[in-house]
Amino acid sequence: MLSTLIEVTDTNMMKSIFPRIRDWMSSVPGILILLLIVFVWRRPVEWHHPYVWVEEGTITLPAYLEQGWHSLWAPVAGYLVLPAKLIFLTSISLSASHYPAIAYALTLIFEIGTIALIAYSPTHLRFPKLAAVAVALIPTQPEVFAVSEYAFWWGALWSFVVVFWRVDERPRTIWRCVLTVVGGLSSPMAVPAAALLGYRAFKQPQRGDKEVFAVAALVAVIQCISVVTATVPMGFGKRYFDAVQIVVRFFGHYVISTERPPIALLCVIGLAILGVIFGFAIGRQKWHDKYFVMLLGALCAAIIASISRVAIDQLHPVLGGPRYFFYPYIFLTWLLLYIYGEAGSRVRAFIGVVFVCAFVQFLMHGRQEYDTFRWRAELGRCINAGSDIYQLPIQFAGPKTIAWHVALKGTQCQQLVDRSIFK
Repeated sequence: MLSTLIEVTDTNMMKSIFPRIRDWMSSVPGILILLLIVFVWRRPVEWHHPYVWVEEGTITLPAYLEQGWHSLWAPVAGYLVLPAKLIFLTSISLSASHYPAIAYALTLIFEIGTIALIAYSPTHLRFPKLAAVAVALIPTQPEVFAVSEYAFWWGALWSFVVVFWRVDERPRTIWRCVLTVVGGLSSPMAVPAAALLGYRAFKQPQRGDKEVFAVAALVAVIQCISVVTATVPMGFGKRYFDAVQIVVRFFGHYVISTERPPIALLCVIGLAILGVIFGFAIGRQKWHDKYFVMLLGALCAAIIASISRVAIDQLHPVLGGPRYFFYPYIFLTWLLLYIYGEAGSRVRAFIGVVFVCAFVQFLMHGRQEYDTFRWRAELGRCINAGSDIYQLPIQFAGPKTIAWHVALKGTQCQQLVDRSIFK
């Protein structure tokens, strides 16, 4: 009798606890806490030793010394990167001594806020909360996560929230234009975003669509002018189109991203994923579904953008240029979720297996530990150099042995401190 009572009590408790856990995890606080844990897990070193990375140290920092806040509009690698510049300028202006820590906090707010924007905006994405959280779980090395210089990769997603926006009784045209401007001034992805918004504006347009497209087109032109007039080389290696490599790297590696998996296996996996996508499109005549077409277009544009920037044989989601898989893997995930919402049981089972494998790759390769630098110590050494040159180390990929350096006089480092509000 007692054992039966205990079993019934335990069962009732489990029935009451699990829904509460599920509801809390899908609530705003639950999602935000989960994302914070994921971001800290992916880049734990930035949590306790934040530092200045790549072009933020070699381009943005010297530009700030020369131009101050006017450097907001100075291109980096040939294009405008508004979110990264705003985070840097705000942080360095508040306190040069604590700038990496402030930048890290602002970057977390911006990137987690971007995921929240995807989750809670009215869009035509299927399973929007899952689609949003999946951005934090993409199966790549965490290059673009929690580093202020790479915040512009996240800002560009704002434009794609607008691309898939669901217009209800309130079109929110002004808000969509704001998102489009921020997203468009983040990276050259403004161009495909504008093209997709143009398709949307003239394919069964809804209220505000044409106005938003006009803004997107203007911003895309601004980015194009910045790229065309750039004096820096736009890309690395000999770029070329290779269908097999595209299947392997952008579809096969989504499931298996270990160092030397069999190419034949990756081809089979990649072709299977493509078969599901195009089989679904043909079977359901999805070329009439403009949101499916735009998702497919976003995926194709992201892949083209990546292989036009870097030679495809140098790309790998873990070992070589993982940032170039950021958009392709996000749009592939959203596309598979879109298909999952309508597909039959067999296709759903296949997509479920793909997602499980991708999550395993995230657990295996999504975290990075590396050597630490101490910003305040390095800044102090630079100041102590006086009128001499100090080679300030800049994080590049983790190991100190391959760190970049920027040559600054001690007086310039002192100038950083003098300009800041809090010393």
